[in-house]
Amino acid sequence: MEYGSSNDQRMQDMEIWPSDGGGVEEYDPWTAWLYKPHTVSVLLAGACLLIWASGVLHPEITSSHDKVPIKRGVWAMIAVFLAYCTLQAPSTILIRPHPAVWRLVHGMAVVYLVALTFLLFQKRDDARQFMKHLHPGLGVELPERSYGSDCRMYVPENPTNRFINIQETLFDEFVIAHVLGWWGKAVMIRNQLLLWVLSVGFELMELTFRHMLPNFNECWWDSIILDIMICNWFGIWAGMHTVRYFDGKTYEWVGLSRQPSIMGKKVIMSVHTR
Repeated sequence: MEYGSSNDQRMQDMEIWPSDGGGVEEYDPWTAWLYKPHTVSVLLAGACLLIWASGVLHPEITSSHDKVPIKRGVWAMIAVFLAYCTLQAPSTILIRPHPAVWRLVHGMAVVYLVALTFLLFQKRDDARQFMKHLHPGLGVELPERSYGSDCRMYVPENPTNRFINIQETLFDEFVIAHVLGWWGKAVMIRNQLLLWVLSVGFELMELTFRHMLPNFNECWWDSIILDIMICNWFGIWAGMHTVRYFDGKTYEWVGLSRQPSIMGKKVIMSVHTR
């Protein structure tokens, strides 16, 4: 009875807030402050951080380095936009662990999009120099590896390892990237047919643009066997298995002609509960 009475008291101490559906939503008093607006507090804290980051309190440090104000300005611009998105951006359907987390993620995606748009209009060398403002290790051209220079699966003149080409391809970092990437795509898309279409389509895209990027120049067995039939398949299988394990919804992606209404044509996706 004592345990039950403590639970009753805890339920009485829960704060009640109106929900979007017209009802009420309860929050634990320890976390209820997270769901209250703190715009003024964040504004004051952000203003203090901007004054400190601008370097006006230490002008001798700022004047001694020419690129320090530019670097700080770029990061301050990104931080202000992310803070605005965290506070004022529209909430998504994701609520755990907190809607503000997903508003922040949405803001980071927008920053990435506008950064790519800005870099699209720059020259290659100018874009690399701009990236140095974000991190000094960026802005350096990396060596490109061609995976299609020697497509032999068996190399008889190599005395130590006659399958050296297969071994170097298997232990490449792109193998892990393929598996994890298609696992993530499967968790998001959740339709096996569409995933396989995208998997084959990506390899066709590499074949089409291999004259522009040496990394796209792959051997036939690397593209068909290793990428599509092993790495992509395992990533898709693991992603769909993850969705089923957590009883997630699967999506049926259909074309515009199969949508029964105008609103359905805008959404172009029907969601079915498993």
